[in-house]
Amino acid sequence: MRTPRPFARRTGTRPHGRQTPAGRGSARNPLERPSDRLERRLRVLLAAMAVAVLPLLAWSAGGAVHDHYARQRQTQLARLHPVEARLLTDARSAGDRPGAQRGFQALVRWSDRQGGHTGVAPVRAWLERGATTTVWLDGHGVPAAPPVTGDLANTAGMAVGFATACGGAVVAYGVWRAVAGGIDRGRLGRWTREWESVEPGWTARYGR
Repeated sequence: MRTPRPFARRTGTRPHGRQTPAGRGSARNPLERPSDRLERRLRVLLAAMAVAVLPLLAWSAGGAVHDHYARQRQTQLARLHPVEARLLTDARSAGDRPGAQRGFQALVRWSDRQGGHTGVAPVRAWLERGATTTVWLDGHGVPAAPPVTGDLANTAGMAVGFATACGGAVVAYGVWRAVAGGIDRGRLGRWTREWESVEPGWTARYGR
């Protein structure tokens, strides 16, 4: 009585050295056209740019804007000093006054070592008469616009960084659509030419 042979282990090869279909996975697809390879490589390139380049651009642009406002704040703080003032009038919008600063202004009174002073100064919106606020004076004791805040630097930096990332993504997508459209038009043109050369014989052999 013959002893049955054990089942062979499933490996990458069959008996007699024949390769299984799984072993042919690394072979190039014979149906892949040069345009297909170009499209695939372009997709990989744009994806790599979106992952690696766009964050760097967004970080650089946002950091540059943040540093600009931070330096502006330091310069303003070096030449301005704050004082506490009391409003003599309600705060009113100054946007419609020729030469006036944007925002709200009011007639205020403040005191320093030289005595009491009055003047029109930028104030927060909707303050009423009798309220106290902080007024910034320049080196001559004249009310001036307050320095930019640290929140403005942070907000502007994040906004510019986000806008840069979105703009870069839109540009990358536009490039992809333009190139992919050109590739598709080239495929259609080749298909049309091939069909024009094959169609007469096909029609003669099989009919319409």
